[in-house]
Amino acid sequence: MFRSALSLALGLLLVGVPATLTLARFTDAVTSTGSVGTDTLQPPTSLSATGGGAITLTWGQTPDSYAAGYHLYRATSSGGTYSLVATVTPRSATTTVDDPGSGTFWYRLRAYYQSWESVDSNTVSAVDGTTLYKPCTTTAAQTPSAGDNNGYETNPTRACTDDSLFATDANSGTGGTQSCGTAAVPDTTKDQHRFSGYALGLPATVTSIDGIRVRADLAMNNATGTTNLCAQLSWDGGTTWTSLKTVAIPAAAETTYTFGSTSDAWGRSWLPVQFSTTNFRVRIVDASTLTTKQFQLDYVAVSVTYTP
Repeated sequence: MFRSALSLALGLLLVGVPATLTLARFTDAVTSTGSVGTDTLQPPTSLSATGGGAITLTWGQTPDSYAAGYHLYRATSSGGTYSLVATVTPRSATTTVDDPGSGTFWYRLRAYYQSWESVDSNTVSAVDGTTLYKPCTTTAAQTPSAGDNNGYETNPTRACTDDSLFATDANSGTGGTQSCGTAAVPDTTKDQHRFSGYALGLPATVTSIDGIRVRADLAMNNATGTTNLCAQLSWDGGTTWTSLKTVAIPAAAETTYTFGSTSDAWGRSWLPVQFSTTNFRVRIVDASTLTTKQFQLDYVAVSVTYTP
């Protein structure tokens, strides 16, 4: 534009026309003020852990209201590698439960917001008092006075591996009822089988046994008649047994059945030594209104819950 105005003025002078040219410059100053704030995401406080059948963790919440929740990290030693095992929300949460299986575990907690984490909380440890399900290693048919006296006569050791390959009891006995027996005494007309060698690995520091679970994965050749599966435990190598526990078997397809619970000690007080591979036994009893019922047992495993 400046060059165009100048050319116009020169042109007017050349033709004898007086010209007056005024040039103006405009300037502007843009100013701004502001500040950038910083913040540190604060960790939770006073993390604590209580062992038992599982590990309960509690803490004080982070003071930062924008935090989304917490990341829980666990290790198997105080100086070990901590792995993220749980995300707990919302920010107001102050407790969670972790059940990693038998052993001593260390924990740290961090507050988080999106991809941002706080520093670690304090480190705590606790003992998980629940063993993972452990399989048998040895089996033996119960004799005498036990139905056909052959228990799971075909491939009995398959019941010690969870792989859908079956130990088979092709004929469940000579009686025609679904009763396994009374109290601690099995019905002598029903097939029975013992399972042992459970490496439960209870620590010597156990103060009490709180519960025992027996897991049995069972299928049948058909769902006709009325069928029960029963289990009982021995703590002295098979000399003495607990009372029978019974579950109804309504389906032919392989199904997991559980006897006992994490708070069921099967009517007695236990000592850790009674869970050794030489002392502890599980006895399974097959009972059906059809004596030709075929029981197909895939897995017999045991879990123990204890107070460290």
